[in-house]
Amino acid sequence: MMNEAQLRVIVADDETMQRNVLTEIIHKLYPSFEVISCSNGKEVYDILKDKPVDIVLTDIRMPVMGGMELIKKIYHEFPRTKMILISAYQEFEYAQNAIKYKVVEYLIKPFRVSEVQKLLQKVQTEIQKEFENEKSLNQYQLLANKAKKQEEHIFLQSVLEGSVDPLKLNEEKYRILQEFGTVALIRWRGEAVNSNNTPNQLTKQQESILMEHISFLFPHMFLIPQSNDFEKSVHKVALLLPKETAMEVSQKLEYCLEQLQQDNIIFWAGLSNTKLNLAVSAAEALTQAEEMLAFYFYETGGGVFSFDKMYTIMDIPTKSMVTFENQLHRAIRGSDIKQVYNIIDDLKAALSNESRCYPNKIKHRVSSMAVLILKELENKIIQERYDQLLNQSYQMYAECDSFDQLFEISKQLLGQAIRYSLQQSTQNDAVDECINYIKTHLDSDLSLQKVAEYVHFHPNYLSGKLKEKEGLPYSVFVLKLRMELASSLLMDTNDKIQDIALRCGFNDSNYFNRMFRREYHISPEQYRKAHKKW
Repeated sequence: MMNEAQLRVIVADDETMQRNVLTEIIHKLYPSFEVISCSNGKEVYDILKDKPVDIVLTDIRMPVMGGMELIKKIYHEFPRTKMILISAYQEFEYAQNAIKYKVVEYLIKPFRVSEVQKLLQKVQTEIQKEFENEKSLNQYQLLANKAKKQEEHIFLQSVLEGSVDPLKLNEEKYRILQEFGTVALIRWRGEAVNSNNTPNQLTKQQESILMEHISFLFPHMFLIPQSNDFEKSVHKVALLLPKETAMEVSQKLEYCLEQLQQDNIIFWAGLSNTKLNLAVSAAEALTQAEEMLAFYFYETGGGVFSFDKMYTIMDIPTKSMVTFENQLHRAIRGSDIKQVYNIIDDLKAALSNESRCYPNKIKHRVSSMAVLILKELENKIIQERYDQLLNQSYQMYAECDSFDQLFEISKQLLGQAIRYSLQQSTQNDAVDECINYIKTHLDSDLSLQKVAEYVHFHPNYLSGKLKEKEGLPYSVFVLKLRMELASSLLMDTNDKIQDIALRCGFNDSNYFNRMFRREYHISPEQYRKAHKKW
C-alpha cells in the first residue's frame, strides 16, 4: 500500500492567512505529507514542471496566474495530479466550468478541519486505487498505455491539437492523413471500483470485443486514447479515419452498435463532418466530434451522433424555466417535498417534449436553478449541513451522466434541504418552548440539567442552541431574565425586596442584592426610588 509520506501537496492561495490556515490544518492532519505553499498559479506551475505533485488545492482568484488557468494547464500537462478547487458560495459558475478539467473535489470557504480531512482522505483513497488498478490493466488499457509511451501517440495527439509536424506528416505511414477523412470520438463505460450498480458498464472482455469490432471496421484508422471524463470509469478514444466520409463512418458505427447491443455492449460516438484534408482540419474535427458526443446525455442505450445531422441543434435555446422556478420557490417556502418533486417531474416532462438543445445548456440551466433555490434555505439549515449540501451539489452535478439523472439529483438535493430545514424548525420550536418555560418559572430551580430534561435535549446541546438563538450563555440568559423581572417588580409593586428576590429565584436576598447591583450599578432600593411609577 502507498505510504502517506509519498504524497506531495500544494496549497495555492494569494490570501496569506487563508493559505497558512489550510497549510497548518493539513500538516496537523497528515504530519508526513510534504506540503508546499504558493501564492499564485505560476508558482505552482513552476514546481509541477520540476517535480511530480499528487494533490493541488487552488483558489480561483489569484494574481499572475489564476486558478482556472492553472487547472487547465494541470489537466493537459500533468494528468496524474489531483485537483481540489477552493471556492466561495458565489463562485458556483467557476466550479461548474472546472468540471471539464477533472477537478475532483471542492473545498468551501471558510475551511473546516473535518471537511479538509474528509476531502484529503477521499483523494488519497482514489490515488491508492489508481495505483492498485495499474497492476491489473485490461487489454485496451495495456495497448493504450503502450501507445502513449510511443512517439506515434505524441505525433497523433499533435495532429488532433492542430500543431502538425510537416516533416513527420510526409513520412509514408502518415501521408494518408493528408487525404479527406473524418474524426470520431468513442465513449464507453468500463468497470469501476464501488460502482456495481452503474448501468451499461463494460467488462474487460466486452471492452476487448468493442476494440476488435472497431479495428475491423476501420483497418486504416489511427487510435489516440483521450483523458477520462470526471468519472474514472469513463473511457474515450479519438479515431483519425482517413478516406472515410462522415456518412460512411456513421453507417458503420450504427451497424456496429446495433450488433453489439445484443451482447449488452454499449458505446456512444460523436462524429465530425468530412474534412478535405484530415491532418490540416483535425483540431476542428475533434471539436465537432466532442460537441456531438455530448448528446450521449440523452441516450442511455448508446448512440451515434453526426455533426452533419445535428449541428443545427447547437443554437437551439433552452426552454424558459421561470414558471417552474417560481413554483419551486413557493414549494420550498412551504416545505412541501411532494410538491417540489411534482414540479421537477413536470419540468422534466416539459423539456422532454421540446426540441432537444445542446446538453451542456440544459445541464447548466437546471443545476444553476437548483443551487440558487438551495441557497434560499441557507439560513434555515445548520451551517455545517448547508455546506455539505452545497459541496454535494457540485459533486453530483459534475458527475451527472444523463438527462434522467439530472432531475433525480435535483429532487434528491432539494428534498434533503427541506428535510434539514424541517428538522431545524422543530429544534427551534423546542428552544422557543424552553425559553417560555424559563420565563414562566423564574422562581424555580432552572438548572441547565432540569430544563434540558423538560425539553428532552442533552444539556450541552440545549446550551448551544439557546446561545445560537439568544447570543448568550445559558446562565447569563437566565440571570438576564431574572434581573428584568426584578426591575419590573421594583417599579410596579410595593413588595418587599426579600419577596421580590424569591419570586426571581433567589433564596438568598444578599446574593440577589449583589447580582442586582452588578447588573444596574445601584441597589434594589435605589432603583425603586429612581424608577417607581406611583
